[in-house]
Parts: sequence; structure tokens; C-alpha cells
Amino acid sequence: MMPGLIGVLAFAAPCVDGDLVTMRVVREAMGTEFEILLCGRDEQSLVNAANEALDEVQDLDQQMSLYNARSELSSINRRSAAERVAVEPKLFSLLELAGEITDASRGAFDITVAPLVKCWGFFRGQGRVPPADTIAAALQSVGMRHVELCRRDRTVHFRRADVRLDLGGVAKGYAVDRAVEVLRGLGITRALVHGGQSSIYALGAPPDQASWTVGIRHPLEASRRIAVVHLRDRALSTSGNYEKFFEADGKLYSHIIDPRTGYPATGMLSASALGPTAAETDALATAFFVMGQAKTRQYCAAHPHIQAVLVAEVESGESLRLVRIGEKLPSREFLKEESSRTERSQ
Repeated sequence: MMPGLIGVLAFAAPCVDGDLVTMRVVREAMGTEFEILLCGRDEQSLVNAANEALDEVQDLDQQMSLYNARSELSSINRRSAAERVAVEPKLFSLLELAGEITDASRGAFDITVAPLVKCWGFFRGQGRVPPADTIAAALQSVGMRHVELCRRDRTVHFRRADVRLDLGGVAKGYAVDRAVEVLRGLGITRALVHGGQSSIYALGAPPDQASWTVGIRHPLEASRRIAVVHLRDRALSTSGNYEKFFEADGKLYSHIIDPRTGYPATGMLSASALGPTAAETDALATAFFVMGQAKTRQYCAAHPHIQAVLVAEVESGESLRLVRIGEKLPSREFLKEESSRTERSQ
């Protein structure tokens, strides 16, 4: 069965077979919808498991929200310039992962991007073009070099008073992973979990199938897929310039900001990352959107457990071009829409 469209990512339940039933449970969290599709033999047990996993997601929302002054992240942002702030162990591990991806992507992904997000008006706003000197000033406080993570006592310290962390580029993927962790602990072996339709994890596979079929949204036409991928015990995340943007003087500005330049990234329509965890693919989808094709190819060559699917910007009237990057992405795991040209890259 081919998947139907659900925002950025699309998937569908298989036909019910024998005593197995498929349940779909949805809940709002992190400003979007988290959804769990799971298969098993007892309907109430499936619902209970999904609700327990979504409880975990909501707890993480309270921990990592920039919009909640009482969240742990808000406390870190307020206090870390003046003192070393102890961080909950799993959140500390996430900060370490974010730092590692910042280093590996050479700054294309950076959780200290918050001052730039704010000056471009994307924090609680619709976006605006700030003066160049405002961007330059915000850039001074951006960079993981300003953040000291001490593994010994799991503390964080800011080397500048104006540093602010923003986990928006990794939080949904991380929450998906934590939800999957809960499901596994409850004995669930077949499930799909997505957060905000941009990060998904495929746990096991549907009955009598080798994998879950997951669609990647066409970046220019919301009602279409541009590709489908078969996933099993693997994550997929997608970032696109269609998610949030504004127009000024006839030019479109994406919410995906290049932390190295201070300006919205250009050149890509969408970037998808495939990998073992949704936290990693969530961050890398953003990084790959910023990095573009050549740098993404270099990254995947150095990290063979990661693959990418990119869609570059095109001139009016041109066909979109899919670029598949990664040795472990054979053609049988990737199907294109007939109207798009594709290019394979190792």
C-alpha cells in the first residue's frame, strides 16, 4: 500500500491481518502534533502504550520549551553565564550530541542560533529583514565555542552573557526517540512515531512487510509526494523552506538560518536525512539544508551510517532534481515521482 500524504512525511497503516489491530493516537505537543501508529493484538494495551509515550513527549516539551519561563532550558539560558548549571543527564547528552553535530557540520547546525532567530523575527513572529548591523551583533553571540559542557558533573556554562540555546532544530526528533524508547520498554515492536510531520522513526515493520513506507513531501506542492523511502528501525527527518518563511521586496526568506553567516540559507528546497536516531536526523536535515549538495556529500562519506535526499532550488519551468547521497540507499529503497528527475550520488 502506498502512503497517503500527511504534511512533510506520509505513511499509512497496513491492512489488518489476523488478530493484529492497528491504532493511531495523536496529541499536541511542542507547538505541533505528535502521532503514533502502532500494531499489536490488544487494542487497549496499544492505546495505553501510545499515551504513555506521548506523556513522555509532553514532559520533554515542559523541559525544553523556550516559551515556558519555568522550563529547564529557560533556566539554563538565564543562569549559565553567571554560574555552572547542572543539567538533567539525558538533556545533557542531547546538548553533547548537538555540539558534536555542530563540529562535524562545521557550524551549519548550531543550537546557539537563538539570537539570530530572534533578530529575524521568527521567535513568536512572522519574520522581518533586520539591519545588517543587527545581524552582525547577533552573530557575535552565536557559536558553540561560547558554551562549555563539563561531562564530569554534567554542567553547562556560557562564556558570554548574551548566549541563548534553542533546541528547536533537534527537540522534536529527540522527543520521537524518547517516545520510541517508552514503546520498546512496554513491549511494542511495530510502530511509527512522528513529531510535527518532520521527523519520524520506524520501529520494526508492519505485519507481513519488510519495512514501513514513508513519503517525503513535494517541496512545491503540499498535496504530492516527491519520493518514498522504506524504513525499518531507522529515522527520517526533513527540513524545507516551505515550512516557515516570509516575503519582503519580492524575495522569500526561509526560517532556516545559516548560523555561520546570520542570513537565511539559500539554494535548497528541502533536505532529508536518514539515520539511526531521530534526534540526529532532525539536526542533520537542518544542517544539510544549510550545507548544500557538495558539503552534504562530504559529510555522508565521513559518516556512512547517515544518508541524505536533497532537492535543490530550480529556475522557473525546470524539473526538480533529487540528489540521493549515501552508499546504503539502494534504488529499491527509494522511489521517485515520475515528474521529477533524479541523480544518484555516492
